[in-house]
Amino acid sequence: MSRNRLTLPIIQQLFTSQTITPNQLLTFCHQLASQTNDTFNIFSQLTPLDQLLQHAQESTQRYAQNTPKSMIDGVPISIKANIAVKGFPLTANSNILQDNSLGYDCVLCKKLKQAGAIIVGTTNMDEFGMGSLGTHSNNGFTVNPLPFLQDISYGDYIQRIQQGNVPCMDMNMNMNMHMHMNMDEQDQHPILLSPGGSSSGSAASVSMGSSIISIGTDTGGSIRLPAAWCGVVGLKPTYGAISRDGVVSYASSLDTVGILGPSAACVGYTLDILRNVKSPSEMAGHGEDDNDNDWYHDQVKDSTACFIDPVSSGVHTHKYEKEEEEEEEEEKECKDGHRHDTLKGMNIGIPAAFSVDGCSSQVRDAWERSVDRLIQCGANVSVVSQECISPQVVKLSLPAYYVISCAEASSNLARYDGLRYGTSFVASQQRQHQHQQQQYQQREAQFAYTRSMGFGREVQRRILAGTAVLSSDRFHTHYEGATNIRAVMTKQFQNAFEHGGGSGGGGIGEEGSIDVMLIPTALSGPPMIGGKDAKPLDSTEAFQNDVMTVPISLAGLPSISVPVDSFSMVGMQIFGPRKSEGQILRVAQALHGV
Repeated sequence: MSRNRLTLPIIQQLFTSQTITPNQLLTFCHQLASQTNDTFNIFSQLTPLDQLLQHAQESTQRYAQNTPKSMIDGVPISIKANIAVKGFPLTANSNILQDNSLGYDCVLCKKLKQAGAIIVGTTNMDEFGMGSLGTHSNNGFTVNPLPFLQDISYGDYIQRIQQGNVPCMDMNMNMNMHMHMNMDEQDQHPILLSPGGSSSGSAASVSMGSSIISIGTDTGGSIRLPAAWCGVVGLKPTYGAISRDGVVSYASSLDTVGILGPSAACVGYTLDILRNVKSPSEMAGHGEDDNDNDWYHDQVKDSTACFIDPVSSGVHTHKYEKEEEEEEEEEKECKDGHRHDTLKGMNIGIPAAFSVDGCSSQVRDAWERSVDRLIQCGANVSVVSQECISPQVVKLSLPAYYVISCAEASSNLARYDGLRYGTSFVASQQRQHQHQQQQYQQREAQFAYTRSMGFGREVQRRILAGTAVLSSDRFHTHYEGATNIRAVMTKQFQNAFEHGGGSGGGGIGEEGSIDVMLIPTALSGPPMIGGKDAKPLDSTEAFQNDVMTVPISLAGLPSISVPVDSFSMVGMQIFGPRKSEGQILRVAQALHGV
């Protein structure tokens, strides 16, 4: 459990009891964000506080009248910089979109605002979502704040919010002290850790406490990896569960909008608000959100919130209520705080194919401890054999993912040429490259110069790779081969969930079905991005940690990363069949203990 973070259930209790108000919480979070941004570079854009206070005041009045709109009414939320938010430039942290000012909210932002949430700003990210370390941004790299937060207590947060005493001065002193303790003796540079990417700023904002919830996107692990390294919870729902309207495309068949928060309950409540389940008016064609993907409405599982403990709050809805007998049963707890029967009857698989050579001893130990916790909570745990999920297919899924994602990126980003879309780099800048223009026609020279100046090196690298695999001599061998691996990976997951294929530990037979599976989120902890011992990682090294996340993305399955312990930079990943968000949230809550 994260002792220094506010969760939605706690905030609801504090708002309802008027211990603190939305005004106070917003002021605290906003000033914390603005005064620490020079150090951690978490936000790309922040809305001025005076423009947000009116919304906070309206929320305060609703709580005073006991009529809050939802669990996120009055809650500060941040949005990744590749999602359209009214009043913010939609840049995806790329130079080629630096002049891209929009005047509308995407579907998910409309839903957040209708639920009373307060959007404080947009967060830093790897350019177009291409990166795993948070270092490929035109706004500079983001620093992982988690190592600097361990001495800040939950009680201190509450007291300072009440007093309007933002702890930035004390916090900066604390951060500077930690930095000096971790200074390299020779070059006097602080040792800084990566927050993960590409949703680096989103995860760091939740970890810091400058936003309670953050909305990001996940293509091959871009929510789950930074969630693990920043010690927060990150949910990638089933592909298509949340509308991608207003999201800058990277790889369209993989891009998924997800949620980061301090607990499984927080992301579950937010998912209920955002997911693509049509209201009666929308089903009748009278809603405003016509851009939603409505396929998710069919055969959707029960509300994810029904797996979450009821909260004493001002929000009265049957989804969060439970029978008295169930509440009495849930009061039974293990000595270590994990309930004996929370996961009773649930079958959890441990796929042996994901036990790869590069997995660190720290991660393996956390994996074993997590399995023990699930067994203590009453789950039936078994190993999914390598005959069911092939280690070779798991390894091949990584190159298959990059072939597919780069190919789709090459197609999606072809529109940014400076004429149709994107910033045009011309005039005096272009005259500096007159020798290049002699080799091309004038328009071709402008295209080439615009894309060379507008795209960062990592984006250019992936565009070139995608263009290569789509060429006539590589399409059948590379691209079609990658899609075949994707199909095999999806089929193996489906068979494992439906028929089991387990062996060993917790009582699932060979023919039993599996509800969810548990694997680490990453093979190791975050690398250093500052200090003498920090070495620049090439793209191949950065790709290796994605081996735990990309197979799930290729199959379009829902997955959630939860931290193993307080302030831990090791995350465990729980994933299940499509539309099983309720199941994975239930296991995540039991494992995380929040």
